[in-house]
This record gives sequence, structure tokens and C-alpha cells, in this order.
Amino acid sequence: MSKGTNAAKTESVPVKAAKPVAKEAEFPVEVLRKDSVKLFGVTTSTFDGAMDGHEGPFSVAQAKEIIEGWKRGVVK
Repeated sequence: MSKGTNAAKTESVPVKAAKPVAKEAEFPVEVLRKDSVKLFGVTTSTFDGAMDGHEGPFSVAQAKEIIEGWKRGVVK
């Protein structure tokens, strides 16, 4: 029996570059308000209440998060 080191070989594995995350389009509050029923399922008056004090631009997802939070009583 030979006494030697039993070191594991380390192989270089190429690292795949992360795909760039596409930034979601952002819109002025006025544009989102115009289509509030279609985009968020809320009236313009609900949209106005939820977005009061918020300045855009916002993505649809960001605006939806604000509106849903406002509907649950979460104010930021």
C-alpha cells in the first residue's frame, strides 16, 4: 500500500452569465389611472385614493402592490 494524498481534483466549471433582467415598463400615474379598471379592477376613485401622495412613474406591478396594500389598510 502506498501512502499518498487522496486530494480530489478540482475542475474548472464555466459559470454561466446571468441573464439580464428586463426592467418592467413604467408609466405616469395619469396613464395608469386612465386604465385602472382594466389594469387593476378598481374604479378611478379607488385608484385616486390608493395613489394619493404617490408620484410616478410606476410599473403596473408596483401600482398594483400599492393599490392592494391600500385596500388592506396598509399605508406607506
